[in-house]
Amino acid sequence: MTTVLEPFLLSLIAGMATGIGGIIALLLRRVGDRVVSFSMGFASGVMLMVAFNSLFLEAEKLLTHVELIAIFSLGAVIMIVLDLAIPHIELTRRKGNGKNERMLRTGVLIAVGITLHNLPEGFVVAAGYTYMPSLGVIIAIAIMLHNIPEGVATAIPFREAGTKPSKIALITFLSGLAEPIAALVGAVVLSAVGTRIVVGYSLVFAAGVMTYITADELIPVAHEYGFKHTVSVGLLLGIIFALLIDVLLS
Repeated sequence: MTTVLEPFLLSLIAGMATGIGGIIALLLRRVGDRVVSFSMGFASGVMLMVAFNSLFLEAEKLLTHVELIAIFSLGAVIMIVLDLAIPHIELTRRKGNGKNERMLRTGVLIAVGITLHNLPEGFVVAAGYTYMPSLGVIIAIAIMLHNIPEGVATAIPFREAGTKPSKIALITFLSGLAEPIAALVGAVVLSAVGTRIVVGYSLVFAAGVMTYITADELIPVAHEYGFKHTVSVGLLLGIIFALLIDVLLS
């Protein structure tokens, strides 16, 4: 029961960061472009370091090289398919035409897309925690940092459309709840099966998912704000932060 409850709680905390991002968007009339560039670069560094230094390396102890490449690729491909199959509009500097109806529709599409994208992230936490509790904590921290700008992305169009702040906060928090639900399902399945191969597959699959999210969403969007060196500094500091967390929790 403990091995199911703890990944659920970790993922719940990470998922709530989406709501925190929504509240930040409501409290601040405008978040500085340089701050956004740095924060997304920082989250990118953490995500990449966790994907390769933690998930991939641990899976390497359990699987063959062929299995590593195949399942890593599968994780990335599934995220590509999700991006193509579901409406998912990312946080960019591009503005719509300012009409409330258009902005409201944009907000709904972003909320739906982020909710569905949160499902694999919840499974990532469960897979990491099932293999090693400290790994689950590191992954949850990385995803939490990634979810804050997603919450901002969800809230801004609703705010521009004139939606009530209380409703915006509710929407952003609810979109993050997909994560703990997926973590709960993943933890139950993994604890029931529990074989080294299944856990290894889960870890390297999660690495593929996190790498794609970073490469497709975080880094490109961070560069749209025009502060190339700020993104790079944030990314490097994110890598250092992830290494320090890894040492502290080891």
